[in-house]
Amino acid sequence: MILLINPRSSLDSRMLASNKKSFCFFIVNGFAGSLLICNLFSGFLAKIFILLILFGQIGSYIKVFSQDIHDLSHSKQFADYLYKTKQFQLASEEFERIVFLDSANQNFKLKLINSHRKAGNYNLALDKFSQFYGSELINLSANFAEEYVKLLFFTKQDSLAYNYLSLNRTIHPGTRQNFQLASLLLQKKWDKSFQFAMEYPISSDKKNTDLHLLAYEAKQLKYKKPGVAALMSAIIPGSGKAYTKNWKDAFISFVFVSVNAWQAYRGFNKYGSESVYGWAFAGLATSFYIGGIYGSAKSAKKYNKNINDELFHKATHIVLDNM
Repeated sequence: MILLINPRSSLDSRMLASNKKSFCFFIVNGFAGSLLICNLFSGFLAKIFILLILFGQIGSYIKVFSQDIHDLSHSKQFADYLYKTKQFQLASEEFERIVFLDSANQNFKLKLINSHRKAGNYNLALDKFSQFYGSELINLSANFAEEYVKLLFFTKQDSLAYNYLSLNRTIHPGTRQNFQLASLLLQKKWDKSFQFAMEYPISSDKKNTDLHLLAYEAKQLKYKKPGVAALMSAIIPGSGKAYTKNWKDAFISFVFVSVNAWQAYRGFNKYGSESVYGWAFAGLATSFYIGGIYGSAKSAKKYNKNINDELFHKATHIVLDNM
């Protein structure tokens, strides 16, 4: 007995049964041919011809059967199966073929683009928008417009997303407001995002609430001034770094400058102004002092960057997760 299994036949097992008769016809036909050969030849040569006929008939059947299960209807079923099981890369390849066969079907175009996005092929998905709609992007239907904005977010084109949302009128107002606030937060425009959040009240939607709360949090950010940090360290070594909450470096800076300055004082006090010992430690104290002033200004900038990045990561998490 020979068992033939085609991986795509799992989409519709009934197809195999519906073709059972044709399969039997091929086998019987092949068997009849083999009997004819037996009448003409005998022995080993006859067996070879019998096998060739049987395999030829079965191969023809497989070819016919594979053509049946690759039709548009079964391709759609298979693509949907891949999509539902989150095999997005394979699903995108299958939807590519479906769209080629049925280019008028907008639903499958959307699923193709969505599959590319979920597979991480963001630029390829954007290329599909250009290929399918060209200059008509502004007039996309709501579902397509939302997908387009999501792709702009994933490709970090947040400013372009905001401008697009200002022009498009098919997206639901509530959804558009969420997207606009998200784009402002992703651009780190904290003041503008707060103003936008104040203009549009919080809704019951969780994502909308999270975005508003983040905009309020952004308004409360307290930046450290590099000039103030440098001045503080010029007065008291290490105090500028303490101002930026860099406690470890503040302590080290204070200790290094103080110890070396004390050793320099001891050297000059004992050996006078010609003391090599005194000048050596004075040089070290001066270098640590100047370095501490510069480092305090740099620490303030780093502090500001860190709190900006932390808020940005929160915004990214809210906007892009579960999208």
